[in-house]
Amino acid sequence: MSLPPIDLEVFHDNGYNRRQCRITDLWFWTCDDQRTTCGDTHEDEYTFIGKPLIEGFEQRGKALKDSMREAFLSFFETHEHHRVAPYPVLARWRDDIHLTIASIADFQPHVTSGESSYHLSALYSLV
Repeated sequence: MSLPPIDLEVFHDNGYNRRQCRITDLWFWTCDDQRTTCGDTHEDEYTFIGKPLIEGFEQRGKALKDSMREAFLSFFETHEHHRVAPYPVLARWRDDIHLTIASIADFQPHVTSGESSYHLSALYSLV
């Protein structure tokens, strides 16, 4: 079973339209009648509330994203944390939630496969 599209009344009430990205074919919501991409493509410059550059990061696009990610990960490594491979935001292993949540749900595939049951049982005891 696949999840239905996220279609909330608040989107319609606030003038958003659902469109399909011409590059990724992914569906997205926008108020911009001229927008043809979902905002997460090689053509889309990273912006945050209209400001394309972030202080301390002179790059743009993918280079900016990669640099910010590296700064974030390096910070935690200096504080005795370990890197985890990039993880999908969509919970493809669950058909009852749209997005992964900041909880044990992210680790569910590893637990159910038996790959990490010992380490994750320790996490359960912490919460």
